[in-house]
Amino acid sequence: MASLKIETRLREIEQKYIYLVQDFLVLRSTEETFKMVLILNDGTTLRVTERWENDILTRYSYYWLDEGDRLKIGWDNSPHHTQLSNFPYHKHVGEQSQIEPSYEVCLEDVMKFLENKL
Repeated sequence: MASLKIETRLREIEQKYIYLVQDFLVLRSTEETFKMVLILNDGTTLRVTERWENDILTRYSYYWLDEGDRLKIGWDNSPHHTQLSNFPYHKHVGEQSQIEPSYEVCLEDVMKFLENKL
């Protein structure tokens, strides 16, 4: 995904989730990767990192933190935790060591989950 496509993805996120988010902070953007923070309406934050290669999402992490920056849930596809049934997709619930299989495998899935929780 070229940098122009990354810029398109960032605008898409802002437009699509404006109703859930108070503010969007882009921390870094390259031709294939971006990092941003979504400040959600309830005061929690979602830390978003996506890496795209040839229009395919190859790596991601979405970390939902409470108002004190403590982990609520973190979703990612880092290739560890091979024991999970749907490796490499997993989530950290409450703390990094609490690992569960994840079926939310993109930002759209995570935002749908958050929409139901907020």
